[in-house]
Amino acid sequence: MTTVVATDLDGTLLFSQRAMAAGSRRPPAKDLVPVDVEGGRTYAYMTTAVIRDWARLAGAGALVPATTRSVPQYRRLRLPGPPPHIAIVCNGARLLVGGEAEPAWEHRVRRRMRGGVAFDVVWREATGWYHRHPFAALRAVEDLFMYLTVRERADWLTDVAAQAAAWAGGVGWRASLQGRKLYLLPRTLDKAAAVAHAAERLAADRLVAGGDSLLDAGMLRAADAAIRPAHGELHSTGFALPHCRTTREAGAAAGDEIIAWYGSQIHAARLAI
Repeated sequence: MTTVVATDLDGTLLFSQRAMAAGSRRPPAKDLVPVDVEGGRTYAYMTTAVIRDWARLAGAGALVPATTRSVPQYRRLRLPGPPPHIAIVCNGARLLVGGEAEPAWEHRVRRRMRGGVAFDVVWREATGWYHRHPFAALRAVEDLFMYLTVRERADWLTDVAAQAAAWAGGVGWRASLQGRKLYLLPRTLDKAAAVAHAAERLAADRLVAGGDSLLDAGMLRAADAAIRPAHGELHSTGFALPHCRTTREAGAAAGDEIIAWYGSQIHAARLAI
């Protein structure tokens, strides 16, 4: 039996200094390895436990990263072990095979995206929110989706996110609030479809998945077994499925639990052969 692990990255196995504070057990500095560094600034870390187990799973060819990061944001990561054969980026819009984007997959994605309004329409609306509220930035991920950021999370952001979700839902898009970022994406742009395609290409019999945000919900539902941390968007909304477990810990300690659980799932699958 071939088992593939589709895993979200940020907030699941990678953590910023701020995100690590979600847990009661903050790892000591000696157990943190910078994996996302740009311009002298470190954006994200893995713990030494995650580094060790990621390298082991990557060496076995079992990992499929599934992230909302853009292609440049993903490529700058210093992930341990051999590069995954397939990586899903841009929330499923890009399939990187051997590090290169697969044009046929993007064509399929863009065809499905035609059901909603054009990117420019949403960008104009988001620009209005940016000017009317104290957002720090509005950024586009190519012409696929966009996100607004704040410097500090405040109550007004939840209200704006609800308004954005109501507007987006009427035009074939959706809004997702993750920490200090408010994402706006086409409704059809989902990691789940890309994960299913990757699993098929890898001839997987069983799919394991993990993630912390509502953008991960589809792939968690589609998995044979899933896990989510005791923090993040899914946790705050009480997301639960019979086949999805929740970590005991939050923050970076949850990442250690998740990677260990991935390893146990691969080991159990091999014993079942």
